[in-house]
Amino acid sequence: MNKKFMEQWLNELKNAWWNKDIEKAIALFKKTTYYQETPFLEPYTTFEQIANEWQYVQNQDIKNIEFKILAIDNNVAIVEWLFERDVTTFDGIYEIKFNDDMECIYFKSWEMQK
Repeated sequence: MNKKFMEQWLNELKNAWWNKDIEKAIALFKKTTYYQETPFLEPYTTFEQIANEWQYVQNQDIKNIEFKILAIDNNVAIVEWLFERDVTTFDGIYEIKFNDDMECIYFKSWEMQK
């Protein structure tokens, strides 16, 4: 994996999220077997669980989404993220792992409310 690939993947995620295009967003996670948006909840291990989680995007009043790649090591990326809503702002770190076909297989997020 290289920085260009990761930037493109993150841009796809951001655009799908921003436009509330659930189908495009969840398509990025078709091969994901570990998906944890917050360490305070149990991780999702099926595509159906991930797809259900993304339904909540429809009700979000999105003000800003930003990503910054902090590190890439083989097929693992560490990404800083910022998400602003109408009532609050969150930021944190993603750990995203890809298989050899560059499909996301692991997605874990740590977050803090600003």
